[in-house]
Amino acid sequence: MDPYPVKTEFRHLNNTRVVEKIVGIGGTGIVIQQGRYAVKIPRISRVIERDGIPVTKGRLTPEEGNYDERPPLIREIEAEKEIYRRLGDHPGILRCYNLSSSHPSIQMELMKNGDLRHYLDQTRPARNQQLSWLIQMANTLAYIHHQRVVVSDIRSDNLLLDDNLDLKFADFGNSTLMPLDWDLCGGDDLGYSILTDIGQFGAVMFEIVVGHKCEFDVLHDWNKPGDPTSWPPRDSLPSTTGMWLGHIVEKCWTQGYKDANDLVSELEEEVLR
Repeated sequence: MDPYPVKTEFRHLNNTRVVEKIVGIGGTGIVIQQGRYAVKIPRISRVIERDGIPVTKGRLTPEEGNYDERPPLIREIEAEKEIYRRLGDHPGILRCYNLSSSHPSIQMELMKNGDLRHYLDQTRPARNQQLSWLIQMANTLAYIHHQRVVVSDIRSDNLLLDDNLDLKFADFGNSTLMPLDWDLCGGDDLGYSILTDIGQFGAVMFEIVVGHKCEFDVLHDWNKPGDPTSWPPRDSLPSTTGMWLGHIVEKCWTQGYKDANDLVSELEEEVLR
């Protein structure tokens, strides 16, 4: 192990050091706490120590001819912000407050209860709570698809819990804004679709019900060279034999629903049983 690892720190676009509490780190953005808000900003880091020696040069603007990391990171924030604008105000989606601003940041509600994955690590919710979450999620997903957005990255750590333990979809950094006249068939340029969203929903559903993390891996090369995404074979996913609501998870994983509205209907039928 290198006894003198490279040390870095996050920076704001104005080159000041990020001193706020960091509540989330993604591939292209970080989420910091500012008062009662969580604010997503571009993920910009600078080396502050190399081989045990402090690095004093901290400019953000690269020297002529060098790559500038800032523009693509800013574009990522702006693209996600545009998705939040399309989605608007919905009870199942994390609320954003600065959508009218052109500043490359996303100001959101701060969810003190954190994300679903960490909650499940500590608590086994009762079945009525599980079913309530699943119906909330499915209704929100149906709304998102109705707004012609493909989520592409539905995971339990991207679902946040509010003060009432209701779920909120958050982090649309990997999502795709489809044309408003899209018929919901097919997918985006990377192969993500409403069906892959439902497949990922099934993985979160498995995690909620069983208590074990499950990944619906569409990025794995399932013997289809050249395809950016492919449908996971059934034997790459865990068994649902004897699992409560396992028949619904199976249909999520085997393209048994034509859309999220069908998923909502079947989950709501469980309330009557």
